Amino acid sequence: VDFETGCRIESRYFAELVVSQVSKNMIGTLWFQLNAINKGKSRPDGFARSSVKKLGVLGAGMMGAGIAYVSAKVGIEVVLLDTTHEAADKGKAYSTNLLDKQVKKGRLTAGARDEFLARITPTTDFAKMEGCDLVIEAVFEDRGIKAEVTKKTEAVLAASATFASNTSTLPITGLATASLRPKNFIGLHFFSPVDKMPLVEIILGAETSPETLAKGFDYVQQIKKTPIVVNDSRGFYTSRVFATYIMEGASLLLEGQHPRAIEMAGLKAGMPVGPLALHDEVSLSLSHHILEQTRKDFAAEGKVLPEHPANALIEKMVKALDRPGKKAGKGFYDYPQGGEKHLWKGLAEQFPLSPDQLEQSELIDRLMYVQANEAAKCFEENVVMTVADTNIGSIFGWGFAPHQGGALQFINAVGVAKFVARSEALAAKYGERFRPAALLKKIAAEGRRFE
Repeated sequence: VDFETGCRIESRYFAELVVSQVSKNMIGTLWFQLNAINKGKSRPDGFARSSVKKLGVLGAGMMGAGIAYVSAKVGIEVVLLDTTHEAADKGKAYSTNLLDKQVKKGRLTAGARDEFLARITPTTDFAKMEGCDLVIEAVFEDRGIKAEVTKKTEAVLAASATFASNTSTLPITGLATASLRPKNFIGLHFFSPVDKMPLVEIILGAETSPETLAKGFDYVQQIKKTPIVVNDSRGFYTSRVFATYIMEGASLLLEGQHPRAIEMAGLKAGMPVGPLALHDEVSLSLSHHILEQTRKDFAAEGKVLPEHPANALIEKMVKALDRPGKKAGKGFYDYPQGGEKHLWKGLAEQFPLSPDQLEQSELIDRLMYVQANEAAKCFEENVVMTVADTNIGSIFGWGFAPHQGGALQFINAVGVAKFVARSEALAAKYGERFRPAALLKKIAAEGRRFE
């Protein structure tokens, strides 16, 4: 075989090996592990299957409106409550808009649309929550507001009803202190947009009963979503690890790396969106609110919050530059009406480029290793309890490079010992957030992997 032919054969063989490894990663997670979850691996035994017939949703914003839609879609009667009739009606209009599009495309009849919409009752009256099997609170991320609506709702609920919070960051155990029935209190963390995202993260408070977990698990499957079960902690699992991706992108920008290179590194790594664009999507103002709330919580406990390098950048973007994210039309990107988004030209002035531009492989490693290491820490701390929940949660929750088969499978594919060595090197150069979890060092020393 001549040299050129030999190179072609070798390249084809290498490509087949890569495809084979990717297929193995994805099949292992998206077939075997996903099937285990859907068959109820994390559901407590000893409780009969349940179904929700009447659901209450507190807060008719984007999340509440989405929860109402996916619930009414499977035949559940929904009471959608907000502080004003206008807000509640707007929440129902979210379903109307989605259904009208389906009617226009011929996928739904007008009669079926009207029947669907009749299942959603917008209101401002807490008394309408009477008879609900489950109530999901989806109000603003403020403990005082959440406590108030919890008390008002429980006053009309049956003792057997379940109360859930859709919070993405506030610990469930703390929120449950406002409840007279903390055993019936649980976290159901949905992802936006609710009608498209397949995952719901179920969070157990310190007093959440196994029966309440079983009911929450059954409801998630009733609305055709995939449930993962996690223990209570700040940021839970998905929000905690997701934050490392967008914050690492912000850190790179603060260090003077080119914003376009940062975004391309995220895409090349297999993430669905670059970290800066994704931060705009979830909003920098939300990151800033969470940061301020967390600082207050730490101070109340007599502690000082360990500061992330990018915190200063977030505060500057939100407070000094008034660029809170996509919803406001200005964040890391500009969002002109009728035009395509583009990186804000002011980034070059506010965050000057460093003469030392990192190789793309270095950018990719920083974005991927920081996520995978944090996922391993969550597993080590028993925040997330199974390898399947960890991997599926990473793919379905925030889009961790699907071809890698999930955050822990990524570590397996790299090789645990190699991952530990590379993480130590990154920690030496860029900070303690890259320091490998103790569990990783133990697994590497024993020659094992995540199974």
